[in-house]
Amino acid sequence: MKKYLGALLILGCLTLSSCFDFVEQIDMTHRGAGTIKATLNVSKSRTKVASLLKMKQFNGIEIPSETTIKQEMQQVVRTLKATPGISNVHYSLDFNNYIATLSCHFDNVQALNDFSKALSAQFKTQITSYNSYRYDATSQTFNRSYTYTPHLAKEFSKIPNDDKNLFADAYYTNIIRFDKNIQSQSHKNAKISANKQAVFLKVKALDLINGSTHLTNTITLVK
Repeated sequence: MKKYLGALLILGCLTLSSCFDFVEQIDMTHRGAGTIKATLNVSKSRTKVASLLKMKQFNGIEIPSETTIKQEMQQVVRTLKATPGISNVHYSLDFNNYIATLSCHFDNVQALNDFSKALSAQFKTQITSYNSYRYDATSQTFNRSYTYTPHLAKEFSKIPNDDKNLFADAYYTNIIRFDKNIQSQSHKNAKISANKQAVFLKVKALDLINGSTHLTNTITLVK
């Protein structure tokens, strides 16, 4: 993970007008099971991404080849499939439009945390130290805990100052849908959908990198 983090930052954001969009969608029942899908979309910068992928390094950062990216994704899929409570694992890598997706079913929210632990062991990084999920079926409360880590900021600091400005339009979007109406949610920048069954949060990547925003949220369903 650390080896390719800088490369991901470079590949993920290449133009002032359009950086990257990372979208995380969670669809969950009130019993705690559901699906999660993550999408990284760099399609509007595909010409420059294609050029970068032909290089071995950019500003001293190693650029992974398409083959290496496929191998890394396949290893992630194997890790997912071996994680208890995780099933129906699917992924796609579109090297024409540069859109990557990864999805799976989870039997319960703890399976998501177990998946994070498995990835932490594989990539030798502490994913679970700053992000975890919890769901109380009795109170029907979904909680996401997030603690800012300076690691990403340290990696980001290695990028030349001129290139840092390219992240001005990079966004992270989180959508959580339920099969019951939502009573409340705690994040000041998140919104409850018109049908009362989804929470939508969109934040700038730079705000996550520098720690000026967070992803912690508590969502309570109507009993």
